[in-house]
Amino acid sequence: MARLTWTSPRTWTAVAGALLVTGVFGLATAPPAGAVATSVVTGDLAASGSVSHATCGQGTHLIGGGFSLGPVTVDQSTNTPQPELLIVNAPSPDQHDTWLAGAVGAVGAQAFALCEAD
Repeated sequence: MARLTWTSPRTWTAVAGALLVTGVFGLATAPPAGAVATSVVTGDLAASGSVSHATCGQGTHLIGGGFSLGPVTVDQSTNTPQPELLIVNAPSPDQHDTWLAGAVGAVGAQAFALCEAD
């Protein structure tokens, strides 16, 4: 549906939209959203081949996570960065409030846990 209206000697107003007519009407609603407290917990920087653990504190639970790699080392003879291999970036299978991160070839990896208040 479109409508063009002349409102003065030099002004036109355009209105565009769509109208849906149906025999069934339904309205989906969600409960009002409250403020949700989230926090990021940082694990220690783990050495190459080791795993960093980021654990949510008491009264919170894990909702996600991620990682950061330490500084890249450069082979001085070829002036190229050393290859890096991410070995884990996932929630812990044993500790449900912990995110794990580890890498080989980098100076290290650091885990981040995204935590939400219970």
